[in-house]
Amino acid sequence: MEDRRRPGRPAADDETIDADHVLSSALAVFAVQGYDAVSLRRLSAELGMGHTFLSDRFGYKEKLWQAAVEHAVSKSGPPVVEALRADAPDDLTRLIGAVRAMHRTAFDEAGLAALIDQESRQDTERLAYIYDLIRPVNDELRAIFERVVATGECRPMPWYMFYFLVTAPTSLYVQPPLAALLGRPGDAEDHELLSELVLGGLLA
Repeated sequence: MEDRRRPGRPAADDETIDADHVLSSALAVFAVQGYDAVSLRRLSAELGMGHTFLSDRFGYKEKLWQAAVEHAVSKSGPPVVEALRADAPDDLTRLIGAVRAMHRTAFDEAGLAALIDQESRQDTERLAYIYDLIRPVNDELRAIFERVVATGECRPMPWYMFYFLVTAPTSLYVQPPLAALLGRPGDAEDHELLSELVLGGLLA
């Protein structure tokens, strides 16, 4: 039978689809609109696909959300892990490298940082999913943090406080309209400065 699919409307199994574009776009929409407000039909149309493209490919919204989050974590996690496992002279060097990597990836993957910020405000299965996904990296980071605290090279504090002191300033990257009103240039690459300021407050 002749394929009557309209030009420019790719099928769900079309290998020419840019998966990175689809998942990154979906993540950005979830981060801005919130999970409940997102419609697969509308998102498919915004991506220039057939109105059933996303439902045909992922089944339902939760699966698309999970795929988008996993895709973003697969890009943001490795630089942090690389810093944590670096052939460095000591744990302090690894910790500093990891904090810098976290800010760099939050800058590069602002959509993931924004989505985590949004989902962290309610105790839901989606938050549990994110937590489990990033837990292996956090466990490695925590182990190094605790060793550095034990040596007196980092100010003593609970793990949760360290985590929020490191990650909370990344709101600079996920609130661009407010940052612009405050004078941040649109082309600013200020993650290195911010991570240095964070480290200055953390290290003894």
